[in-house]
Amino acid sequence: MKVLFIAGASPTRERLAEVISELSGVQVEICEPDGLKDRKIMEVHPDVILIDMDQSRGRGLETIRQFRKLPRERVPVIMAIGSIASLQYRASCAEAGAMYFFDRVREQDWLIDSLASIREQLT
Repeated sequence: MKVLFIAGASPTRERLAEVISELSGVQVEICEPDGLKDRKIMEVHPDVILIDMDQSRGRGLETIRQFRKLPRERVPVIMAIGSIASLQYRASCAEAGAMYFFDRVREQDWLIDSLASIREQLT
C-alpha cells in the first residue's frame, strides 16, 4: 500500500512517517505542501493520502478539495491529522472530502490501526 504523506519538514513528520513505514507492506512517500502537483499524484498512485493539517501552511482544506476532484476511480482514501480536533474542524475536513480525521496527540494509534485495516482491505 502506498501512502502519500503531505507535511512540511519537521521532526514530528519524520517520526510519524517512520511509525507508518513500520507497518508491513506500507510504503510512505513524503511531499512538502509547496511541492505538491497533480503530476506527483499520478506518479505515486497512492492508496492513501495523509495530510498534516498543522504543517500544510494554511492550505489543508484546499489540498483535500483538490484530491476530491480527481477522477472517481483514482480518488485515494484521504486522511487528515492535526492538533486542532474540535468537532467543527473535523466537520470542515469531512466537508472538504477527508474520510478520516485524527487528533495528533490522542488518536495516533487509531491512525495506525486504520492504515492497517485499509492495507488488509486492499490485499
